[in-house]
Amino acid sequence: MPEKKSKFRSSGSRKSAKRSSRSSTKFIPNLTQINDAAAELPDPDIWPESNYQCPLEVDGKQRSIEFTLKSINRGKEQAPRWIYEGKVLIRKRDV
Repeated sequence: MPEKKSKFRSSGSRKSAKRSSRSSTKFIPNLTQINDAAAELPDPDIWPESNYQCPLEVDGKQRSIEFTLKSINRGKEQAPRWIYEGKVLIRKRDV
């Protein structure tokens, strides 16, 4: 009889999965990083996807900032624009 595979991960995998998800949600970009990433955005009129991940290096680690393509009203026309929908870290010394 074939052995059944458990749908539960071992405790070691669970810990590493929690650690990796926690580290990715821990990153909150500051205003400078948002501005730097925004300068690298592709043209929204020709970008084929609805999202863009802008990579950046922070303290020697690879991070990314995700922008979403939204259509906004400009008078009678619809215009595509990039939107950042996450949190932003604002330090008084950066303003």
